[in-house]
Amino acid sequence: MSTPPALRRGAPCLAAGLAGGAVFGLLGLPLPWMLGALCASAAASIGGFDWALPASARNLARPVIGVLAGSAFTAEIAGGLLHHWQVMPVLLAFLLATPFLGRAFFVRLCGFDRVTAFFASTMGGLSELTLLGGHHGGDMRRLVLVHAVRVIAVVFLVPFAVRFLFDLDPSVGPMPVHAPALAAADWLILIACGVLGTAIGWKMRIPSGAMIVPLLLSAACHIAGLTVAAPPGWLVAGMQVLIGCIVGARFAGIRLRDFHLTILQSLAWTALLLIAALMLAFMVSGFVEVPREALLLAFAPGGIAEMTTVAFAIGTDVAFVVTCHVLRVTFLVLAAPWLFRLGLTRP
Repeated sequence: MSTPPALRRGAPCLAAGLAGGAVFGLLGLPLPWMLGALCASAAASIGGFDWALPASARNLARPVIGVLAGSAFTAEIAGGLLHHWQVMPVLLAFLLATPFLGRAFFVRLCGFDRVTAFFASTMGGLSELTLLGGHHGGDMRRLVLVHAVRVIAVVFLVPFAVRFLFDLDPSVGPMPVHAPALAAADWLILIACGVLGTAIGWKMRIPSGAMIVPLLLSAACHIAGLTVAAPPGWLVAGMQVLIGCIVGARFAGIRLRDFHLTILQSLAWTALLLIAALMLAFMVSGFVEVPREALLLAFAPGGIAEMTTVAFAIGTDVAFVVTCHVLRVTFLVLAAPWLFRLGLTRP
């Protein structure tokens, strides 16, 4: 009996991710399970190995991360978010400015066409912006590469920045080693949030709905006091490995010798975004009582799932970070077409 293709490709990818995480852990590097899995998966993809997790694993990761993120909300934390409203105008201004600054960077310095440049510099979800950019005539292969490099670079660099700038140690997560086991009722509530939220997200075609709707349901259950269950450490570590393998596998099919210039240009743009995020974090910390590391994660141009996982690992204001990134992705998905039309009227 032959091995199913999904298992044949997924098992080596997961094994490589676990091995990479173990090596990074032995070396004492930050966020070892995610970054180790990312490096191992990327190396295998670039090396030509046909290893990748099946779509079912990727689909599983989104609602699980959503439910985990929702568990960071309590009635007290939800109320406290209202006191940080001053961050939101700064975040929206940052989101509005980057597509136009990025268009100038990619057109004038990198030689991109205007459509590709605009959607390459908009800090939304990879899938949504790639499809939207392709619909308007952009170069989809370049768009995939630019956004993949952005997400990978942010996931890799931010934990090191947190360690060296704020003297924090991103590891598996803030949970105690001997955390109490979840009761059956807690598991039922969390699983229901994931399953029902995913179904609603897909049915209503909500952008990133497979993660955002489970997040909202989980947050509502925790705010209402139906459960106070915290995610077990093994589940957070497992999600780190999954996310690392998924992100690293985005290099599949990319020949570095053909796209090395685009990769370098993408890294330069990502560096500019991270520097801007760090500057905004220090500026906003002057008038908002939020830790600078949480503000850095809130402004960092990474994906929701990746930044949520990093926030869990650091143990800093997960609810605040998640709120900022949900706002960012939702706003950009809705506003990108309008911003694109506005950008076409500018020289």
